[in-house]
Amino acid sequence: MKRWIVLATLIAVVATAGAVLAEPCLSPYVKRLTGPEKYLYVLSVDADAKDSDFLAVIDVNLASPTYGRVLTTLELGSAGNEPHHMGFTDDRGKIWAGTLFSKRLFIIDVASDPGRPRIVKTIEDISALTGLHGPHTYYALPGRMLISFLSSADGNPPGGLAEFTNDGQLIRVWKNPSGAPYTYDVAVKPDLNRMITSSFTPFRNYSKPLAQWDMKDGGNTLLVWDFKERKILETLTTDPVPLEVRWSLKPGKAYGWTNSALGDSIWFFTQGKDGRFTTKKVADLGKGCLPADLRQSPDDRYLYVSCFMRSEIQAWDVARPERPRLHDAVVPGVSPNMMHVTGDGKRMYITNSLLSTMDYSGNFWIRLAHIGPDGRLKMDPFFDVDFTKLPTGPARAHDMLLN
Repeated sequence: MKRWIVLATLIAVVATAGAVLAEPCLSPYVKRLTGPEKYLYVLSVDADAKDSDFLAVIDVNLASPTYGRVLTTLELGSAGNEPHHMGFTDDRGKIWAGTLFSKRLFIIDVASDPGRPRIVKTIEDISALTGLHGPHTYYALPGRMLISFLSSADGNPPGGLAEFTNDGQLIRVWKNPSGAPYTYDVAVKPDLNRMITSSFTPFRNYSKPLAQWDMKDGGNTLLVWDFKERKILETLTTDPVPLEVRWSLKPGKAYGWTNSALGDSIWFFTQGKDGRFTTKKVADLGKGCLPADLRQSPDDRYLYVSCFMRSEIQAWDVARPERPRLHDAVVPGVSPNMMHVTGDGKRMYITNSLLSTMDYSGNFWIRLAHIGPDGRLKMDPFFDVDFTKLPTGPARAHDMLLN
């Protein structure tokens, strides 16, 4: 009997370690956390564009007396940049953070003192360096950073990709082809030697108030790349504006999902026996949902979708990857957007700003949902970081990383 207890304990330990290592929705090349998170980094836009934009550091260490509070903010030096997304370098020692309105990009040291990040390099004109504008996804490669851009330097299509060393030296640039000029996310499946990019809309469109957007000025394509050769192999189509690219986290599985923002749908992409990829719509999320973010559970069992316009987060069971089933839904507050699921799959941090040109609520916050073993979501009534009462006034909390 004791032998079985010991065996069960070992299995539980291995399973827990595996969950930690399977931190979802980060590049597989990023060093994983080996324990619970202590800091939540939140890239934030000063709401009235009068004070500096910043990176906020929030205490998420349960044992800390300052749990759930903003510990410090790292000012980015000016207002009106629209800081948006960010990503760790492969060693988790630096964060690359960029802006969608200005041309500034920041490299931030989080290794020296994780609770007090500091800017170690500012690239003042990323467009002059790359010929591209609007850096979006920061995807770590070994010793390098791969970035997707929404536009060319003039704010028009095509977008593209640029690759840098971890300290900010440009290596090479690729622009999208004329037949599929729009860009958004990028994700790599190393064991398949495949990379997929998705498509949004360029600066000329997203810089205007939402009511003035041209809803036809956006993409409906996924590009399949030979990762090692950085060569486009196929162009796939979906509903308009496929956003996040989420490969299956299981080794060797040649499939994944994306969320169509204007189609209110989830699309499935998969590689056939002939080596070619296909796409198909596998879930309708409800009219007027505007699915802004798509996240995974570490065991690949659930997809989480933020419905920005319906103010809910949906959990979809993807035990059958081609046939998602709505499993649960929760309302965290008005206009939830970005989500970040922890490596153990037990917690989800949530923010509610998308873009300053799209936000329809002035009540900005960061909240926490607990994820049960059954994949169901329950909001934490005590974790509620109010981003309307900061010393500089309200700020739009957007992208998040954990350390």
